[in-house]
Amino acid sequence: MKKLLLSFIVLFIFSITNAYAVKVSSLYQAEIQVASQTEDQKEQAVEDGFLQVLIKLTGDPQIGANPVIRQSMKKADYYVQEYSYLAPTPDASQYLIRIRYDIDDVNRLLKKAGVAYWGENRPLLLVWLAITDGQHNAEIIASEAPGTEYSTMKQQSRKYGIPLIFPIMDMDDMSKVSVNDVSDMTLPVLSEAAKRYSPDALLIGNLQKTKTGFAGRWRLVLGNTTFDWMISDKSVEGEMSAVMNFVSQNLAKNYVVKTADTQELTLKLEVTNVTQRDDLAQLVQYLKQLTPVEQVDLAQVAGDVVDLSVIVRGSLAGFLKNAAIGQRLVLKSQDDSTNKLVYKWVH
Repeated sequence: MKKLLLSFIVLFIFSITNAYAVKVSSLYQAEIQVASQTEDQKEQAVEDGFLQVLIKLTGDPQIGANPVIRQSMKKADYYVQEYSYLAPTPDASQYLIRIRYDIDDVNRLLKKAGVAYWGENRPLLLVWLAITDGQHNAEIIASEAPGTEYSTMKQQSRKYGIPLIFPIMDMDDMSKVSVNDVSDMTLPVLSEAAKRYSPDALLIGNLQKTKTGFAGRWRLVLGNTTFDWMISDKSVEGEMSAVMNFVSQNLAKNYVVKTADTQELTLKLEVTNVTQRDDLAQLVQYLKQLTPVEQVDLAQVAGDVVDLSVIVRGSLAGFLKNAAIGQRLVLKSQDDSTNKLVYKWVH
C-alpha cells in the first residue's frame, strides 16, 4: 500500500511539472553571482544579465554584436525593472543578484534592432543521458539525480531558456531502456519509452569522463529532423553550456519567426473538445502566447466547438510548428485554400 501511495505521489508531482514545463516564465530574469553589493559589481551584473536575457529571447549567442544592441548594452540599467540580492549560503561565498528586466522595453529594443525573438511557449525536451566514468561504469541520469552533471545541465538550460526533464527511471523505464540503449542512441527504443513523458523533442547524450575532462556525443531529435554533434571540454560546465548553446540555436531556427517574415496572415481555427469550464480561456491564452500570434478573436462557440480568427506574423508553417508545442492542439485537418485549420484541444 505504501509503495502504491508513493508511486501515486511521484506521478502526481510529475504530471503537475509536465503540465507547466513548456511555459518559460523567467525569460526576462537573470541571476548573476557577485562578490559584493558594491555599485560597480551591480553595474557589471546588470550588463551581464541583460545579455543573458537577450540570448534566451533570441537563441543567438552573438546577439551582443548587433549594432543597436551593442549601444544599448552601455545603458543596460535603463531596462531594469527590479533587482534583489540573495545572501551567500554556507556553501557559497558570493552573493546572488536577481534582476528582472522590463518586458515591453526589451521587446521594443529587439524590434528596433530588427531581431526576432522567442515567446514563453517552448518545446519540452526529454533528456536521455548516459555517463561513463573513468572506471568504465555507466549509468543513466535520472530526474533529481545527485551529482554535478544533472545540476549543471539544469542550470545551463535555465540560462538559455530551454525547458528540460529527465526520465524518472522507475521500474517502467528500467524495463524498457538500458544504459546501452542510451549510449548507442537506439532511437526506436528511446522514442517508445519517451511517450509517457509527452516531450516535444529528445536530447540524447553519451558523456565520457576522460583524464582531461569530458567527451560527449549528442543527438537532438525534433520531429523528423535529427542533429548530431560532438563536444569535448575540460569542465562539465563548459560541456553543458556548449550543448545548451547548440540546442538553443537550432530550436530557435525552427520556432522563431524570422524578421524577413513580416507579412501578416489571418487563419481560421476550428477547435473541438472544448468541454471543460476553463478550456476556452486556456485555449485563447495558449494561442496568444505562441510566438507568431499577433491577435486572437473569438468568432463562435457551438457546443464543444470553438471558431477563432487568428492573425499571425510570418508563414503558416511557422504557426503550425509553434502550435504543436506542448501537444495541447492536435491538428486534424487543414485547408490551405481558405487558411482553415481544424484542431482538437487536449486537456
